[in-house]
Amino acid sequence: MHVAIDDTYGPEAITPTKYVTGARRTYVAVEFPDAQVAYIRQNIRDCVTWLEAKLGTSLLEFHFSEIYNRRGAWKSCLNGENLRVVSFFAELYQLHRWRVHVQTVDERTFSDHNVDPAGIADGIDLCERDGQALFLLLLKVRDVLPPPPERIVMRIDAGRSKPGSLLAPRIFRRWAGLYDGRYEFSHADPLIQVADFLAFSINRSTHLATKPTITKIDQEFLDMVGNMEIRSSDIIRVGSTIASIRQDLDMAHSEDRIAKGLENPE
Repeated sequence: MHVAIDDTYGPEAITPTKYVTGARRTYVAVEFPDAQVAYIRQNIRDCVTWLEAKLGTSLLEFHFSEIYNRRGAWKSCLNGENLRVVSFFAELYQLHRWRVHVQTVDERTFSDHNVDPAGIADGIDLCERDGQALFLLLLKVRDVLPPPPERIVMRIDAGRSKPGSLLAPRIFRRWAGLYDGRYEFSHADPLIQVADFLAFSINRSTHLATKPTITKIDQEFLDMVGNMEIRSSDIIRVGSTIASIRQDLDMAHSEDRIAKGLENPE
């Protein structure tokens, strides 16, 4: 089993709903069967090479915040051309529907339980929100992965540590020598770019749901992500209209919190 992990956050300057704020930090993990890994990596590398020639500029990898917002190599994309790249990954996901795990930490995550984490755990700083989200995600993933003798290869975007650094060996000590978890540049392992795509899609969908108005491209993106039917027990799916999406989002969060005993029904 291969697992790729990437993070996403913000934007912090948003018009919040009752439950969604810009202070959240999210990590996303995607599971890949070993038999598919070489095929996925090669497909993405081939696509990067093809688009590099088409765009006439240097292109190292797919980074979806840049693609969606037409920054860097993507600034010349017009008339929704950038969304076609996003749709390629959406179709790739729909074809395979890999299992996805999501962990978000915000102001309520620990205050709901009167917990104030601190210190360093398995090399991860629990004093800051980013580290808290990563640590909780790794615990979540550990508890659902197939046990030994299954081999686990885990790669996370090298934003928190240098490439090649070990990732949480104590958390995954059950696998002993069967666990290979490391930080890596996303351009070096295209699986991380898939995790980046799903992390961006989830975070951007949440952000768009908090906006009073959205563009036609935004609406097409929301439809695209909804049609992907991301396979995750961590995602709440909300059917809504643009006019009521903020209220419906808050309602879904409220119902989820009541079901978990974190709020009392009004």
